[in-house]
Amino acid sequence: MKNALVLRQTVAVGALACLISTQAPAEELRLHWNELAPVVTGKKVWMPVGGKAKIVGTVEAVEPASLRVQVTKTSDRKAYPKGLVSIPRSEISSIQVNKPAGHKGLIIGTVAGIGIAAAAGATIGAISRNEGTSDPPVLAAAIAGPIAIGLAVGWLIDKAAHRGGKRVTLIAD
Repeated sequence: MKNALVLRQTVAVGALACLISTQAPAEELRLHWNELAPVVTGKKVWMPVGGKAKIVGTVEAVEPASLRVQVTKTSDRKAYPKGLVSIPRSEISSIQVNKPAGHKGLIIGTVAGIGIAAAAGATIGAISRNEGTSDPPVLAAAIAGPIAIGLAVGWLIDKAAHRGGKRVTLIAD
């Protein structure tokens, strides 16, 4: 039983390592201004502006001379306050689209791992008491293994979520 548990955990960690190594980076796009609207309108974006500030917000519209953004975060409140702002086209060189925030995958994986570990620990503890044997290493592996795997899967989900989206570089007309 102990060898089978160790083997399953080793296989799971190996599979996670393979998945981590095959993740694709964010999609890179090079677009002219007139091609920008379908890609960014209504989307959450992160972008450096004018070489002096970074903003986060939702694109409301792409206009001929500017980008209208509902700013939710800004590094320069004076130049780009929160709210609806028109950013001149000349101040935008690149835009990151749909980059998720938070660490939900990590939290979910950890909670799932702890739940599975509690169930496995209780089951193996009950079986050990029934059989009249006590094998602490097996009990420890049954508890620590699912927690570690839950953390690893959560980390993988979190990493995949934060690498998604599109990076748009604007091409001069």
